[in-house]
Amino acid sequence: MSSRQKEAEIISEILLKAASEPEFRNILIKDSSSILEKYDISNEAKYIIKKSINDLTQ
Repeated sequence: MSSRQKEAEIISEILLKAASEPEFRNILIKDSSSILEKYDISNEAKYIIKKSINDLTQ
C-alpha cells in the first residue's frame, strides 16, 4: 500500500470518527492540531481534515 493510500485511509478514519462521535468532533473543531499531531500524516492531509471539518460545521 502506498503512503498516499495509507494517508487516505487515515483521513477517512478520522472523518468517520468525527461523524459518529460528537465529543471527538468537538475536540477536532476546537483544537485540531493536538489531535492531528498524533497521526503520522502529511500537512496536506491535516489541511484536508481541517477543511472538511470546517465545511461540515458551517
